[in-house]
Amino acid sequence: MIFLETARLLFRSYEAGDEADFLSMHTDVEVRRYAGGQAWPVEKAGSRFREQYLDRPTETYGLWATVYEEEGKYIGCCGLRAPGNGMGASLRCYLARLYWGRGLASEASRAFVDIAFTRLGLNCVEADAEEGNIASEHILQKCGFKYVRREAIPGRGRIINFYELAKGEWQRDRSA
Repeated sequence: MIFLETARLLFRSYEAGDEADFLSMHTDVEVRRYAGGQAWPVEKAGSRFREQYLDRPTETYGLWATVYEEEGKYIGCCGLRAPGNGMGASLRCYLARLYWGRGLASEASRAFVDIAFTRLGLNCVEADAEEGNIASEHILQKCGFKYVRREAIPGRGRIINFYELAKGEWQRDRSA
C-alpha cells in the first residue's frame, strides 16, 4: 500500500523484497552510528525486519518503507512515532548511506511534518538527533525545528538533542 508520495520518494508498506536492502542498511556501522550507536548483527536485522516491519498492519503512525522512485529501490524508513505524551508525534528518518547528501531526508521530513499538522491535526512534532550528528541537526533546523533540550543517556556515553516544531511556527514558515 502506498501511503505518501513526494517529488522523489514513495512511502509504502514493507515488502519481502526490501529485506536485503534493510539488512544492508541496518548492519552498516555509519548508518547506525547515530541510531543507537551500533550496527545490528545480520540475524538481529533479519528478525526485526520479519517481526516488526514486514506484514505490519497499515496505519498512519510508524516507519514506512522509503523508496527512491528513480531507482524503484528501498532506501530506508521514515515516518512518525505516535504521540505518547499528548504533545505530538515524533519524526524519524533513516536512509541508507548511499542516499545521504541528496536532500532526500529533508524532503521526507517536510512531508511527514505536513501530514502531522494537516492530516492528523497535531499541534507539535518532536524530533531528536544525537549530538554530533550535524547532518540531522541541520535538516531539523532547515525544516523549522527549534532546539529545546539535551539529555545524556546513562551508561552509553551518548547525548541526545531534542527539537520541537509547533504548528503555528510551521504555518508562519510556510506562508513566508
